[in-house]
Amino acid sequence: PSEGSEGSEAKAKKSRSSRSSRAGLLFPVSRVERQLRRGHFAARFEAKAPVYLAAVLQWVTHKTMDVAGKISKKSKQQRISPSHLEAALRKSSALKQLLRDSVPRHHGTAVPQSQRVASPSKKKTTKSKKR
Repeated sequence: PSEGSEGSEAKAKKSRSSRSSRAGLLFPVSRVERQLRRGHFAARFEAKAPVYLAAVLQWVTHKTMDVAGKISKKSKQQRISPSHLEAALRKSSALKQLLRDSVPRHHGTAVPQSQRVASPSKKKTTKSKKR
């Protein structure tokens, strides 16, 4: 009789898992839901809405980082820079269609990677700095 009661206790204690892990996502579903509620976009929304939105945000981020990573690899650099992200948004047709020309433009003078010249290192040490 005591074994049966222990089994029911185990069933009562469900292992807690986040909505993100249940949906198989890396992006936080609960945080997306909180932002939806704070934004007052609608009086009510379905329980699936933040899950779907988190999945879309994850897909867009994955696609952008994937293309930007390929661009940085092509230019033989270890890190993804903002210019790589901008180029990825301009290059990918799916992201272009999604954003519909709302890609931010860099207003400075862009120098292509091939024309950049290595600048001398700025490791000069000053003995005394005035405060």
